[in-house]
Amino acid sequence: MKRVNIGVVGTGFWGENQVRVLRQNKTSNLVAICDADEARAREVGAKYDVPWFTDLIKFLSQPRLEAVTICTPTHTHLEVGLQVLQAHKDVLVEKPMTGEQKAAGELIQKARKTGQKLLVGFIERFNPGVKLVKKMLEEKVVGQVIIVTGRRVARWPVRIGDVGVIKDTAIHDIDMMRHLFGEEVSAVYARTGSLRHTFEDYAEIMLGFEKGITGFIDANWLTPRKVRTLIITGSEATINLDYITQEITVEDSEKLTRPHPVWDEPLRLELEHFVKVVGDNDDPSPSGEDALEAIKICDAALASGKTGQLVYPDKQR
Repeated sequence: MKRVNIGVVGTGFWGENQVRVLRQNKTSNLVAICDADEARAREVGAKYDVPWFTDLIKFLSQPRLEAVTICTPTHTHLEVGLQVLQAHKDVLVEKPMTGEQKAAGELIQKARKTGQKLLVGFIERFNPGVKLVKKMLEEKVVGQVIIVTGRRVARWPVRIGDVGVIKDTAIHDIDMMRHLFGEEVSAVYARTGSLRHTFEDYAEIMLGFEKGITGFIDANWLTPRKVRTLIITGSEATINLDYITQEITVEDSEKLTRPHPVWDEPLRLELEHFVKVVGDNDDPSPSGEDALEAIKICDAALASGKTGQLVYPDKQR
């Protein structure tokens, strides 16, 4: 695999995590970071011994730079992403790729025009537990899938943010269900509300998939204990996955088994995948189109939460 010269824009909590992983990655060279907050840029740059910038144009002008990850607030993703693509750098944008469908479409079109790769940070696709679950589904371990339930809850402090729990949190489960089953969502129903945050901080979402699978998503920023789970119910067995521990149980009418994926850090695997896509000129995945589909479903859930009506994502396209 070719070593890739990479940089990070945005060095907050998640951006610093990416800096940490990329600094240790043997398949990439972390050549620069950028943050509008000079004190933060200097702090992270010194901690990881990497050149830092506060000016995006100067950062993108670095001659060695080939690829960029964007970890800035969601409302900045379009502007930053367009500048990165215009500078002919491949890019991984953290989820949600943008806050609106129109902006997502603009990034996709810009990537096509410039010939650059555009990926989105759906990190759960790189969870070793998810990879094993997908393999079991392909092998029909559960028989015909009937219902899938995702629970993604935690106590989240009041903070300055620009999206609610649906686009910040539930979007992972939306993408995960599309990824695992290879089906599109045809109908969405949701109940949403806000108790402590500016945007919605709880959502109960029901997804109708085109071939009959029903998905349920429970997402909130209110539950005291962090939970990240997936339950897949089929005609022959049930799979339970804990995203955090990466533990899996499979139960049928006769036995309960515990397959053991080899634990690994999903962020490391995600960034190694991005580097490989860039270095080997592979097709981008998860792609900008995957991001747009997830945003459409999020918008359908938000619309349903406001109206109390069933919403059809296809009619929003």
